[in-house]
Amino acid sequence: MKNPQLDNLVDASEQPQEPTLTLNVNINEINVILAALAELPHRVSDPIMRKLMEQAQGQLPKPN
Repeated sequence: MKNPQLDNLVDASEQPQEPTLTLNVNINEINVILAALAELPHRVSDPIMRKLMEQAQGQLPKPN
């Protein structure tokens, strides 16, 4: 079954010319987003989850 909203997300990740957004969310909010993505099929959510986690890890302070 196709979902036009999810299909657009998958297509957007494959098009490097698409505009990007910068969002400011706190750690609790990103955890909610990641949890919601985890409910989707792995083939749809995994690339987005990896991208979000990679960007978040680059911004968090490194443990001592």
